[in-house]
Amino acid sequence: MITDDASRLRSLIERASSAATHQNLLEVFERIEADRYLVEEMQRLEHALDTNSGYWDLCCVLWAYADLFKPDVYLEIGVRQGRSASVVAAANPDVTLCLFDMWHPNYAGVANPGPDFVRAQLRRAGHRGETRFFSGRSQQTVPEFLGDARQPQSIPLMTVDGDHRSGGARTDLGNVIDHLASGGILVFDDICHPTYPDLRDVWKEFLADHSHLCAKVNEIDATGTAFAMRPTLTPYHSRLED
Repeated sequence: MITDDASRLRSLIERASSAATHQNLLEVFERIEADRYLVEEMQRLEHALDTNSGYWDLCCVLWAYADLFKPDVYLEIGVRQGRSASVVAAANPDVTLCLFDMWHPNYAGVANPGPDFVRAQLRRAGHRGETRFFSGRSQQTVPEFLGDARQPQSIPLMTVDGDHRSGGARTDLGNVIDHLASGGILVFDDICHPTYPDLRDVWKEFLADHSHLCAKVNEIDATGTAFAMRPTLTPYHSRLED
């Protein structure tokens, strides 16, 4: 790995696993409306602060990247009540948010109220930038969005946390990767979730097909989080550039 990219990756992990990030996230979560998943997340963060365990997960990585590198655009597949988007918005209030969801009611056993609810969450988090919502199947809406030249084509921060079936997750990853900016990261959640055991293999296959990416995985805490960074200096020609 090139030294500059190694430093970037190391800084990101150090910030994501720091007590300062855990405390910042707890403060954000106190401002937004909670469901049981958010309560569980807060309990994990409080435990990390008490034990100095070096814990990091999806929200920790998003906060760290948004705080360190101030991305201008964040793309998220799988929004639900807006927890992850609120984290990015709190760390970088002027970011443009591009949010994709099907808004299934009672998703994963909790309410999934829709865009108006998420907008309110983002206001509580202090967001000042633009928010764009895209409703429908991500396998259709994301390619339509990225295929529109008027939309951002190089995106520094992305989360894929939508369709948890192996085929759908694989398609979502494939649809966004060529639009990941140099130095940007793509975060993939739930890689060791007991309900979705195939997601670990989906991620491994994805990395095998994109060996230029610099990747990190945490399979110890919660349900598992992985992310991949596109190197800043390594020559790379995406399918968009061919």
